[in-house]
Amino acid sequence: MVTDLPPCPAALKLPAVRIGIAIGLSLMAHFVVLVSPVFKFPVAESPLPPLIAKLEPLPKVAAPAPKKPKPEKPHGTPKKVSELPTTQEASTEETPVAEPQVAQDEPVAITKSEPAPPLPKHAQLTFSAYQGTGGMQIGESIHRLDIADGQYTLTAITQTTGLASIFKSYLLTQTSRGRTGEQGLHPDSFDEEKKQSKGTQNVRAEFDRTEHKLHFSHGGEADLPEQAQDILSFLYQLSQLSMNTTPLPLFISNGKKLESYQMDIGAEEEISTPLGKLRALPLRKLHAKGEEGFDVWLGLEYRLLPVKIRQIDRAGQIAGEMVISDIRLTDE
Repeated sequence: MVTDLPPCPAALKLPAVRIGIAIGLSLMAHFVVLVSPVFKFPVAESPLPPLIAKLEPLPKVAAPAPKKPKPEKPHGTPKKVSELPTTQEASTEETPVAEPQVAQDEPVAITKSEPAPPLPKHAQLTFSAYQGTGGMQIGESIHRLDIADGQYTLTAITQTTGLASIFKSYLLTQTSRGRTGEQGLHPDSFDEEKKQSKGTQNVRAEFDRTEHKLHFSHGGEADLPEQAQDILSFLYQLSQLSMNTTPLPLFISNGKKLESYQMDIGAEEEISTPLGKLRALPLRKLHAKGEEGFDVWLGLEYRLLPVKIRQIDRAGQIAGEMVISDIRLTDE
């Protein structure tokens, strides 16, 4: 049985109306085809995992063949000190340093009232700089001392090295000049140039021994005590001072001002350095809570020259350390 479809509205029976509807549907179909490449519905995507850098250990290098062991030295024998070039060779800072040679010093007995060990005529000390304590190495500092004809020049160049230099460029050049005498170093001037990514800063202090005044490059001045030192020369002047009493009074200028310090002298310690275990005498600045401080270790087998320096921040934490990695001395 055939079921009759419902009758179409009368309007659809008209030819013109049917043709118009067909044209409209065709236009809509073309519109969808044309615009579909332009308008796209968002597709739900899962986020990418974070980038993770993983450090893999380098392949191990075969260790060199062991050397024939040397006879053990008697207890208390000082370690070797590398020698510098002669006076003529040391006249320029760029002169290569000679290969290490044996130059032994007797261990210092600081409890005896004996003359201070003489400062070497030429010395080069290299320090490795570390962030915090036991942190990664961030820089290096090279100190050079030259004494001739009653005058001395002491320079220290400190800069960032390795990966640290990529993130922060830092170059500090300090120079102390003056006279030498029976009581050690007497600074006449101190200059400091600090180069960082943000610019260069310079400071200078002049020690007027006649007028007993300390003049600063920024225009200020201060009364000059007889034994006043600058922030660099005092590290080497410590070897010339009596260690029989503590605390030890010091007057030190950083090129901007003059400060009075009290240094507590501790008991002998053994410290770890790239040179091995060293006997050292510690001196610690006495400071109140909330003040910065520093510690210095003097090498008992190296004429009481500095072998370790530590900076303490205002929170009482170790901000950084400089530890000796090479010593070269000569008296010629």
